[in-house]
Amino acid sequence: RRRVSTLPVSTQASVSNAATARHYRELGCERVILARELTLERIKALRRNAPADIEIETFVHGASCVAWSGRCLLSAAMTGRSGNRGECAQTCRWVYHVMEEQRPGEYMPVTEDDRGTYIFSARDLNLMPYLEELWDAGVSSLKIEGRMKSEYYIGQVVRTYRKMLAEIYE
Repeated sequence: RRRVSTLPVSTQASVSNAATARHYRELGCERVILARELTLERIKALRRNAPADIEIETFVHGASCVAWSGRCLLSAAMTGRSGNRGECAQTCRWVYHVMEEQRPGEYMPVTEDDRGTYIFSARDLNLMPYLEELWDAGVSSLKIEGRMKSEYYIGQVVRTYRKMLAEIYE
């Protein structure tokens, strides 16, 4: 069983390489939450070259923020709720229309699917099929984004991930 740390570095620090992980470890941090944009290969390389005693945490489920490592200013600008302070209003998921500069006042919808138009929002993250690969890559902890989700939703997602992890561990 891997230990649980008490001093993590936020994903907003954009930890994306071993040198950065080493720097935070030298400052006394015990865990880094990786930049959401890292591929499995980059996670493996980071783990190989980072200090052995620093824990690696990565996002596995939830909204894939359009902003680099979740550093978004859209929510704060539009609602006064800062995503950088854990209060994201998910304004990227609101319905928007496009207006071309030469046609002021003429709004054109952008369609994506039957559920809505999300031109600022990437698809949701679901790395359940890759849990064993993440474990083998040295990931210590998994992060499930649950902002603006019901307790029922979070409970179901966590339960499902725990079940999958138990199967991998066995």
